[in-house]
Order: sequence, then C-alpha cells, then structure tokens
Amino acid sequence: MFPRREFLIVLFLITGLLAATYVELKPVKQLMDWRSTRNTLSENKVTLSDYQVFDHTNGKEGELTVDFVRGKHFWHPQVAIWLEDSSGTYIETLLVTTSTARGLFYSGRSASTFRETDGIKTEENTPTRRVDALPYWSHKRGHRYTDGFFSPPPTEPLIDAITGATPKDNFYFTASPSSLQNLSTFKILVEVNVAFDENEFYSEYDFLEDSLYHGGTGLLGQPSLIYSATIRNTDPSRYYILTLDGHGHHSGTTGELFQDMQSITTAKYNVERIVAGVNEDWYPSK
Repeated sequence: MFPRREFLIVLFLITGLLAATYVELKPVKQLMDWRSTRNTLSENKVTLSDYQVFDHTNGKEGELTVDFVRGKHFWHPQVAIWLEDSSGTYIETLLVTTSTARGLFYSGRSASTFRETDGIKTEENTPTRRVDALPYWSHKRGHRYTDGFFSPPPTEPLIDAITGATPKDNFYFTASPSSLQNLSTFKILVEVNVAFDENEFYSEYDFLEDSLYHGGTGLLGQPSLIYSATIRNTDPSRYYILTLDGHGHHSGTTGELFQDMQSITTAKYNVERIVAGVNEDWYPSK
C-alpha cells in the first residue's frame, strides 16, 4: 500500500507545480521559453543561403517585390501576402503557401518530431486542415466555406497561380498584380505563422476549452503575426519596410487583429525584416 507520507509529498509537489504554472512563476516561464527556443533553434537550424525566388509575374515586368529575411526563430512558416486598399478592404491575394492553399497538413506530428516529419506523408499521419495558421488573411479574403471556416479545405484548393512552397530560408517574391493600375495608394500585408513555438501563454495548459487550438497540426504554438506597409505613388521612395501590426487569433476562430503583443515572445523573431518595393513605372511622371 502506498505510504500516506509519500503520497502527501507527491500530492504537494504536483499541486505546487500546477500552481507555479498557473501564476507563471519565473522558473516555469523560463523553462517554457527554453523549450520553445530549443524546438526551433536546435541542431536542425536553417542556415543562411541564397534566396528562394517566387516569380509570379507570368513573364511580365515585375511591378511589386517582397524581400523577406528570416529571423533566428524561423522554421518553415506558413505565409500569405495580399493587398488592401487604403481603407483596409481586401483586394487580392498575391501568395499563400501551398499547405494552407490546399488545406493539406499532416497529423501525427508533435513539438519534438515536427522537424523530421514536416511535409512527409506516411501511413501514420493523415491530411488535415489548419484553420489557425493564417486566420487574419483568410477572414480578410472573406470566403466562408460550407463548414463555416474561412481557410481553404482540400476539396476546394486555391489556384496554383497564387501558391508557393513553404519557405525554407530568405525569399524574394515578385508579381505583376493588375490591381495596381487602378490604385494610387494601397496596403501590402504579410502574415507569418510557425508551428510548435509554444510559450507560457500558448501551450498545452492554455485554452483548454478550445478544441480547434488543441486539435490541429499547428498545436501548440503562438499565433500568426501580421506585418504591413502603406504604399503611395506620391512618396519619394520606392521601398517600404513592413512593420509589425499585431497577431491573429490563436485558433483562427475570428479574423481579429490583436495589437497587444505582451503574450508574444519567440515568434517575434520569425522575421528579421520584410521590405516591399514598387516598380518606378507605377509612379506618376514628374
């Protein structure tokens, strides 16, 4: 029979650990941050290399470019790039990573194995859909599918013309969107999400009532981050640094932009910088 004294000691330790997690004592907070950093900065860390190039000009002269330099926390993110008018109304999607565009992620991954199984289809994992990956973009796009979600399902993938492989490093994107011909001012936005970068605010102990957060392949992790710049053809510069506007919903339930960044830690280092550029022909002649 289990001794009463030992039982009380074990119960005390478990209770203390749960309480420390709940009130976020510094040692527990540091441990969870360490785990998140370890997951993305381990021996499989990506090294700097030549840029990946996403050329969506269809043989035309490039009108718009995006120069994306990864940060130290970067690991195979989901990315969406799109345009809005000066009032924030969605215009068009320029690029979205294929896994989101086709609704095909693979289950069976975990925080410790997602590197080895990233993008690999086996008998043990099945295709699923992450509605939490890029919720700000998907809600801005405004297409609600029959199941009530805004992220594309496998049965209705987006067209190949706007899709691209998951970035493995820095990348350079160029496109010739026809909508620029009718605009003098517009916004360019980029949403970025890295899976399994949990911290003390977004972990297995949080949002227990949220089945989407605890049931998707992206669990457990910090929400997507959204960057933007407003571009005007009256500006003297052709290049614009995108600034961090906020983060998306942790499980993709809404398309809200959350500007309180206190709960975001290592995810801030997914991106070093994003610079958008516009062809000088877009500017009115002086």
